[in-house]
Amino acid sequence: MGQVGSLCDKVDYDIHNVVAYISADYNPIRTLRLYGDLTYTWSKAEADNPHFGDPSHVIDWTYPSSLDGGNTPWFVITYTSDMNDMSDWYDLKMERVDASVGFDWNFWKNFTVTSRFTYRWYDDEEEYLYEDTDGEAYIMNVGLMWKF
Repeated sequence: MGQVGSLCDKVDYDIHNVVAYISADYNPIRTLRLYGDLTYTWSKAEADNPHFGDPSHVIDWTYPSSLDGGNTPWFVITYTSDMNDMSDWYDLKMERVDASVGFDWNFWKNFTVTSRFTYRWYDDEEEYLYEDTDGEAYIMNVGLMWKF
């Protein structure tokens, strides 16, 4: 089946982001590197509701019928283009904080042990698609590097 119909409306969509970042490195001895960082992110997005004119639409396909001597509806599609709540889906506002600390210790020739701990806090102030995604995460990375 081909395309039933098209509707188009230009929508103004504004996005604002603020990111602040600070980091520090310290080498107490030649083979040990300590580091940490802190990142704050704030984002907001807003859009208008699209307007497609009359929100009620009925599409009726008919075909000739010899049984009743006229045109009989084959099928009818009724749909709406009322998008008054659409902005709830993409009006977004969130805050996020990431804090990390870690070390790299070159304990023998080309071998290094590395570890990093990250704490992440996320606050979704405008729920996206009716879901609340607030939360915290604790992330631990540990590794062994061999440089050759």
